[in-house]
Amino acid sequence: MYYHTKMTTWRTYLFLILSLLTTLAMFLIDPISTNAGESVGIFLMFFIIAGCALSVLLAFVVFRTSEEKKGLASIALLLTLFNVAITLYFLWVGFRLA
Repeated sequence: MYYHTKMTTWRTYLFLILSLLTTLAMFLIDPISTNAGESVGIFLMFFIIAGCALSVLLAFVVFRTSEEKKGLASIALLLTLFNVAITLYFLWVGFRLA
């Protein structure tokens, strides 16, 4: 009988790297926009929103694939949930105060 071995593929690595880059952009948006200018800060905000959306999409793809190992994907999912929660919180506060 032939069994498929589970392995980590490029989808999981892409999911993890995108989640890490989005988290890093969230933490560094203030120092980068202060030193480089407001236009770079706006670019980073668009990157954060796009990174959150793509991370959620990749989460569905990675967790629906049965041949993937789920260890690194679980770490990326936690980062994605953190990113989405912080982004939604700041959007909610911005809309409430505007």
